[in-house]
Amino acid sequence: MDRTIECASDQEAAHYVPPPIGNGELCLALDMEGIQRQRKYVSDYPGIWWAGRRYSDRLQRPMIPYGFLEHGIAEAPVRWTQRLNPGRAQIATDCVYPDGQRVETEAFVHAELPILALRKRSNRPYTLQFLLRRPGPSGDVPAHMRFSAEKIANGIEIRYEIEGLPERTGRVQFLCDMPARATLGGERFSLATDGPCASFFLVFTDAMEGAEGAERTLASARRALDLGFEGLRDSHEKSWSAYWEASHVSMPESREAEVYAVAQYHLRISTTAWSIPAGGISNHWQGAYYAFDEYFPFMALATSGRLGLASRIPAFRHKILRKARLRSFQHWGEEDRTDFGARYHFMCDENGDECTPPGYWLEHIFQMANVALCAWEYFRYGADRAFLAEKGYPVMAACAEFFRTQALYECGDGRLIVGKCTDLERLGPARENAFMTTCGVIATFESSADAAARLGIDGEKAAAWRALAERLRAGLPREDGRYVPHPGCSKKSISVLAGTFPYRVLPAEDPVQWAAISDFIASENEYGNMYPVGNSVCAWYAGWKGLTFARLGRWDDAHACLRAIAGEANRFSEIFEVRDPPMCPWFCTAEGTYIQLFNECLLASTEGEIRILAFPAPEYAFRLAAVGGILVEAAFEASRLCRLKLIASAPYAGNVILPDGREIRVDLARDASVALI
Repeated sequence: MDRTIECASDQEAAHYVPPPIGNGELCLALDMEGIQRQRKYVSDYPGIWWAGRRYSDRLQRPMIPYGFLEHGIAEAPVRWTQRLNPGRAQIATDCVYPDGQRVETEAFVHAELPILALRKRSNRPYTLQFLLRRPGPSGDVPAHMRFSAEKIANGIEIRYEIEGLPERTGRVQFLCDMPARATLGGERFSLATDGPCASFFLVFTDAMEGAEGAERTLASARRALDLGFEGLRDSHEKSWSAYWEASHVSMPESREAEVYAVAQYHLRISTTAWSIPAGGISNHWQGAYYAFDEYFPFMALATSGRLGLASRIPAFRHKILRKARLRSFQHWGEEDRTDFGARYHFMCDENGDECTPPGYWLEHIFQMANVALCAWEYFRYGADRAFLAEKGYPVMAACAEFFRTQALYECGDGRLIVGKCTDLERLGPARENAFMTTCGVIATFESSADAAARLGIDGEKAAAWRALAERLRAGLPREDGRYVPHPGCSKKSISVLAGTFPYRVLPAEDPVQWAAISDFIASENEYGNMYPVGNSVCAWYAGWKGLTFARLGRWDDAHACLRAIAGEANRFSEIFEVRDPPMCPWFCTAEGTYIQLFNECLLASTEGEIRILAFPAPEYAFRLAAVGGILVEAAFEASRLCRLKLIASAPYAGNVILPDGREIRVDLARDASVALI
């Protein structure tokens, strides 16, 4: 996949946001000058961030900033062009300054190493500066950081430590492959060259990497100096090429396809060793992991067939399961009890510790449903029974038991409901029998029972979960022939779509669900943002609506949602949390829903059935995942399916339904494949 998106100074400048580059570990955004001049772009100042590196002395555990880049040119450019190539994960800029100096930049963060590489071409001497300061107007040194610096061969080495965090002790090497004059000035470090071309490298190592990891990084930096910018870029591009070959959607140029490619790119650079932060690896919400939100980018990875990356999320939730159990119940001498299930924090850090600021969102419980469903959907798409038994099911059962023991109330009239909690935040606190939360609880009970049946365990517990799910479904709140967000609710909410997406606990033909969907859509311009602002439908909600349409077989409406989201995308085809007014660019939650919607408009699947869909483009091809451990390769020419191949990672038996309605029965052994067309 090789696609370039260009932004230039002669275009409308409103809401320009520097595009990010990264690798799931190191992440930063470079502006139109190929540096990080300190301006606020919508909600953030550009800086350098390193996943997993955060303070532990404050409630929200903010990420440690690793400075930013500037250069020796004070004036702003009079003309500039910036290009993002998501296929190669690279940025290029071209700037002309008032005095006639021209500076061109090529930059990337290596796909597998914490190394930033920049190549600068200039018609005059050029100085690149690294400032070890907190991004933003204060210009302060990062909190609790002490450092020393010295000149070394080819550049500068900075050694630092964070008071009270010995595992964050590390060093930054600021290097140049050409003769450069090094200057150390407080927190500002400069490498000055005489041009016309020089490559610069920022290399990050710390104790968290371990001695072996740090040596690997430093060895790669030495190799980069030997091989030059091109040598390091070659291995970077090979890694990204393999990523795009593993899963792809190829179709003629269109805004929808471009937004899809950029969203796939950004999810890749935002997928850490733990999970996917809702705002990417940056200071959006301190890079914390939202147990509710991570389900949506997870589903993007799963439906795309990127199961290796997707597995990190349920594996992370299993790793911190004991902490979630202790959050559910902890008392002196009873720390190992498991009969009250697990309650995951709404927001947490890499250790599973609380990052949620005070507020009524602390009373969310719907995140346990999404934690459980990530584990279940990983099994559905990957058919990895060993993972389900070892990691997935223990998490699912713990979430189900939390709901069973701590969230349900008998009403005395035979009804069973979920008690007071915070549902979607626009609905306010203390909502009893909230529709979306209840649908999530039903989905948790039923998927956990299905998982127990697959493993042949916990038969009595599974039967109890199923019985509870049926009672909850019978008591879902409804008024005037439609489901409502909660009893007596005077507002409209996207939450009433939750019986179809994300939880799929109501039949497609349910007239009460369709009445609720129609009622929300009639008022969506007023209630279509996550916050009570603007007069539009945010991208996440539009994707949510589109996936609801897809699951109801309303494909024209689903395609219209794709077009609407793409039409709202910004300068580099990035998706905002809210577009009117602009809030939080490069929003992973909405990107995940957009990708899943795009995928499910091409390929729909359930247990034992794969449906190849007609998409409104004459020529396209894809390689995506289907439920049951299947990869599907398909190609269309002149709107006709001309190639179809299935590849099984597990035994599979089911029907494949073609766009013209024909059905083909397939039976595949593990690791077998079949070309059907």
